[in-house]
Amino acid sequence: MTTRLLICRPEGGLNDMFNQIERCCRYAERFDRDVVVDTRAVECFRDDLSDYFESLQPRLALSMRALDPSIAGLEAIPACLSGRALGYVARYDLGLFRWVEAASGEPLTFDFESDHDAPVLLHHADGGGSLAVHALARMRLRPGLKAQLAERLAAIGGRYVGVHVRNTDYRTNYEAGGLADRLAGGAPIFLATDNRRVVERFRAEFGERVFSFAALPDPRIGAIHHWGEAPDKRRLNEDAILDLVMLGMASELHIFELLPNFQRQTYSGFSRLAANLNRNPPVVDQLRSTAFPGWT
Repeated sequence: MTTRLLICRPEGGLNDMFNQIERCCRYAERFDRDVVVDTRAVECFRDDLSDYFESLQPRLALSMRALDPSIAGLEAIPACLSGRALGYVARYDLGLFRWVEAASGEPLTFDFESDHDAPVLLHHADGGGSLAVHALARMRLRPGLKAQLAERLAAIGGRYVGVHVRNTDYRTNYEAGGLADRLAGGAPIFLATDNRRVVERFRAEFGERVFSFAALPDPRIGAIHHWGEAPDKRRLNEDAILDLVMLGMASELHIFELLPNFQRQTYSGFSRLAANLNRNPPVVDQLRSTAFPGWT
């Protein structure tokens, strides 16, 4: 059978990553290709996605482990990768706002509106949007993550209000606008944040109502997802994924607008993805349970 692969190396936070995976899956469905996702060397995740999720679709692989190494010698698009699709160096070009091959400066992507004859296509990119929740519907959590999720839900003990506060590289004025009024009523509060000082502030305000499970570092170190050399990257990734799913399961979800920032973003990508997941309970159920009928 003729090889028709699309290698997806998605950069950015979880919303960007899953948005790019979904773009690739939709292209592959349209033009009859298999998608292989490689997150081992992308800047933020730096681990194998298949250690966290199982793909529920035969033509979507979440790991390069089973890929025949001989594909590295095949013709590829972009053309600069022909014969070495698995062995290039990427850099971000601030002028193009794209990831490019370091030596040639050629963008590491292809025309998504056209079919291509090359056996290997590569898309190495970031960029958010609203597609990420659809990528999550193509997979489910690994058993180990499901077990951790069950333990965290048991610790809360019932229905809860979800809150997300991004407060490292992006910042929010979460204390303005009547925080106490927004969270009145006495229900447990599940707090997902990248800054342990936010947890301290919420616990000072709301006491034992507040549950937060992530192993958060000293905020002076900077944004979690930019830790290229984190000592326990697995724990950081697991916490981010479980926080996302738990926000998706919340009976109410509260997110906060960002303060003016260099990206001109109103909300963080993680907040947007959590809100989309919270509006799609079947996808949350999918992540926790059985197979999703789809692309075969």
